[in-house]
Amino acid sequence: MRSPLPHVRTRAGHVATSLLLLGLTLAPAARAQSVASTAPRAFSLDDAASLARRNHPLLSAAGGRRRAVTGAARQEAALPNPTLEWRKENLNSPLQRDEFVTAALPVDLYGRRLALRSASSAAAQRATSDSSGTARQVEFDVARAYWRAALAVALHGAAVSQRQAVDTIARIEGDRARQGAVPEGAALRARLEADRARLAEASARAEMTRAHGDLARALAMPTDSVPLPTDPVAPGTAIPVGARSVADPHALITFAKSHRPELQSARSRLEEVNRRQLAERLGTFPALGVQVGTKRTSGYQTGTVAVGIAVPLFDRNGGSRQRARGDVLVAEGELRSIEMAIEADVTSALRAYELLAREYAATAAATTAGGDFDARGRTVADIAVAAWREGAIALFELLDAERLHGDVRSAALRAAADVRLARLDLARALGIAATDPLPTETAR
Repeated sequence: MRSPLPHVRTRAGHVATSLLLLGLTLAPAARAQSVASTAPRAFSLDDAASLARRNHPLLSAAGGRRRAVTGAARQEAALPNPTLEWRKENLNSPLQRDEFVTAALPVDLYGRRLALRSASSAAAQRATSDSSGTARQVEFDVARAYWRAALAVALHGAAVSQRQAVDTIARIEGDRARQGAVPEGAALRARLEADRARLAEASARAEMTRAHGDLARALAMPTDSVPLPTDPVAPGTAIPVGARSVADPHALITFAKSHRPELQSARSRLEEVNRRQLAERLGTFPALGVQVGTKRTSGYQTGTVAVGIAVPLFDRNGGSRQRARGDVLVAEGELRSIEMAIEADVTSALRAYELLAREYAATAAATTAGGDFDARGRTVADIAVAAWREGAIALFELLDAERLHGDVRSAALRAAADVRLARLDLARALGIAATDPLPTETAR
């Protein structure tokens, strides 16, 4: 039922209506001025990534693991040290003492050390790839937490704006009710809507606090030392409206297989265990040792030469060869598993990004008067204010229009964040940095 109260042509009614319109018109400007005066220092995604690269303890741990793996591999492939011996015989006897000085060195006739050295080089490459993978994972964890925190900040701002708008309506309706221009029930309805908006704002503030804490955790820093994100959530239109696909999935899969650090690590791991398997096979051959030296006996200085062979009679290195073969099978299976996972990651991430970006772009482009999704929601609310002033709609319709504007703004922000996160997933699947342009973007 249409409220007859806006038709009451009283001075109080006109004054109250004018105050309402003035409050609804000036509130956004006042909020913008307040925000501008208390705006936090800039904290972009690049700033967050830079902080993570400088301070994150997982990167130091990854560097330590790389050094440990590389050192262990180098030690295993190192040449054996020679053995020097000085020996004197016939002590405490009537015989003349004999003195021996000898040097012994194992000889690798079959190239086992060369195979181990190749395995050492592959292990070093694997450690480097693992370190890069850890750094990339930290970067994407930070970027994901950053955009979720940025969304929470934007949603909190939207909740504050809606609460302020409804507070203005409730305050004016309260004044009009005290003047007898509107029933007390209308003022109560407006106040209930304002209380609902206040609870929504508190919930948004709590979510922003949690998201800020998640960002600090991703950065491995105290929460109070991490600023709130300042990059806008809404991305630029990355996919043309109506385009069915921006790239050939097979080409992107090939691109990802040459850039994903975990796949490079798996390939180096397979090369390493293959070299080790060869070394263990060569270990079944007899080990040769050469010994040379001098001998002084009975007053004569003579030389000595000895050749020793470790006969593989009982230990034919069977256990080590079996273990090496098992390592090869494990590495082959893991390599194939990672390749299949990359194919699935790229395909699903590409499809999700195309779908979300295309729908977001289509919604942003579907304007009736040159405004975006949020601007059109504001237009609906402004029209409702004008209609309410002329008595064409009731108060509850005005409140519904304000609620619709808040819902539309939240939906637009969430959709923009979904595009950001989908782009992150695609960048991770392709093996590029979170802030690097996608191959599909540089190709256009």
